[in-house]
Amino acid sequence: MCKNAKILLVVSALFTFSTGLSNIFTNVFFWRETKNLVVIAIYNLVIYLITPTVFVAAGFLSKKKNPVHSLRIGLIGYSIFYALILYIGGKGTPYIYLLGFINGIAAGFYWLPFNVLCFDFTSLNNRDTFNGLNGGFGGIASIIGPITAAYIISRFRGFVGYRIVFFISFIIFIILAFVSSIFKHDNSPGDLDMKKVLISSSEEWKIAKKSNFLWGLRDSTMMFLINILAIQVMKNELNLGILALTAALITSGSCVLVQKIIKPERRRISILIGTVGAFISTLIIVLKLSYVSIFAYSIVDAFCIPFFMIQLYSATFNVIDVLDDEDSRVEYMISRDFMLNGGRAVSVCILIVLLICFDGKNIINVYLIFLGIVPTLSGYFLKKLQKVL
Repeated sequence: MCKNAKILLVVSALFTFSTGLSNIFTNVFFWRETKNLVVIAIYNLVIYLITPTVFVAAGFLSKKKNPVHSLRIGLIGYSIFYALILYIGGKGTPYIYLLGFINGIAAGFYWLPFNVLCFDFTSLNNRDTFNGLNGGFGGIASIIGPITAAYIISRFRGFVGYRIVFFISFIIFIILAFVSSIFKHDNSPGDLDMKKVLISSSEEWKIAKKSNFLWGLRDSTMMFLINILAIQVMKNELNLGILALTAALITSGSCVLVQKIIKPERRRISILIGTVGAFISTLIIVLKLSYVSIFAYSIVDAFCIPFFMIQLYSATFNVIDVLDDEDSRVEYMISRDFMLNGGRAVSVCILIVLLICFDGKNIINVYLIFLGIVPTLSGYFLKKLQKVL
């Protein structure tokens, strides 16, 4: 791998550490304030609606200059988000939605160029290795982040620990903004072709978009929903941190395992392991919500999901390579992220409607089953990508 790819791995690991410190506990922090799952869902919905919109602005900047500029704006945006949460956190529901808006802007400016740079700094020959290492290093960062945050939060009364954690994340993102200046990337002036963002004649790309949309239905909704259920059962943040630590250890090991044993001819088996494991882990929680079942879910999910995710990311990027349309990589990344965040937004909207129209634990269980089945549908389309699997 080139030097830029190695630096990108470092940026990704530090980014994951910082978000590992705070992301889990941001939703828990708002839950502690409001005790209202609908508010948390709307906060996440705001993020998923704003993010793809900002992708377009990030795309224009990436095409006019280069993706590094957009990446730096995203990192600065995250630092502003954590500065604001320190200042206005605890001041009521409207401010929570404002924070979701800022988070969405930061995410849009960060993730689009990050994905473009992942494509630019890797190739068909080393992309699986890069994604495996990225998952492994991210897993290590995820091991350290949540348990560190949980320990800090548990050592202080009230919201003092939360504020310390958010301040650390603020500092890390400021540092990352400076680190991003190390990247060497040529400017590639051009115009953003929105037609290619919205419409593609490639059958392979249409399949990749369907797979990403379906994965988006499960992706982030499952994460914040499980964290809220876990804090209700486990009662304190330290236990949640231990849960995250366990999951991150397993995820890190699983990513390394996928890199070692899953060769091109085994990619479909890898997808099967990931999708079946995602359903089984969800079923464990639906059958009985308890301390033990949440840990069991985390273990199964953390082990199996990398088998699917690494194939999804690699296959999506490989389709772009096969299309041999490198000048349009930004448009393809916007298109991909439109579908992914579209799936997330649709998923959260369904959850909000269910929470408003129905009452009780049963409706959440029904929705969890739906989220458990969705990866199987995503995997069904992913397996159709004959040229890149």
